[in-house]
Amino acid sequence: MIINVEGLVSPIGPAGDAVYVPMRISGGRIIGVDVESRVIGGSDFATMHADEAFEHDGRLVVGDPAGDILISYFGVSQAAEGAYDELLDGTLPRETPCRLNVQVWSTSPHWRALNRKPLLGVGTFEGSSGTLDVVVLSVVGRDPGN
Repeated sequence: MIINVEGLVSPIGPAGDAVYVPMRISGGRIIGVDVESRVIGGSDFATMHADEAFEHDGRLVVGDPAGDILISYFGVSQAAEGAYDELLDGTLPRETPCRLNVQVWSTSPHWRALNRKPLLGVGTFEGSSGTLDVVVLSVVGRDPGN
């Protein structure tokens, strides 16, 4: 999945050892098994800690003619040294590898097999271009009959 994000406001904080980063998901695309769908929108309320750990907490809606898809994700990645101070100056972290826990809820027959299954997202958050590019992996096998 390729998600386009943009900051809603300046980062909030610091509050203790954390800076809060509300971001709007403004588009993107999800490519699945035999199907490609468009991201309609959503939000990612990220948190940067003083040790440069960057937490994503996002939810997005994907439009699919066969039935809409709701995706949520949460995960922590380690940004480069100095990213916390750069964020205080208004610059989102540069290329940051991320690992996410992903959940899918869908009525679409293409995506229904993933409902409530444990999924792992591995990819990169790129603050300068405003993209979160993640490959979602299934922890359990997919039943081709569903």
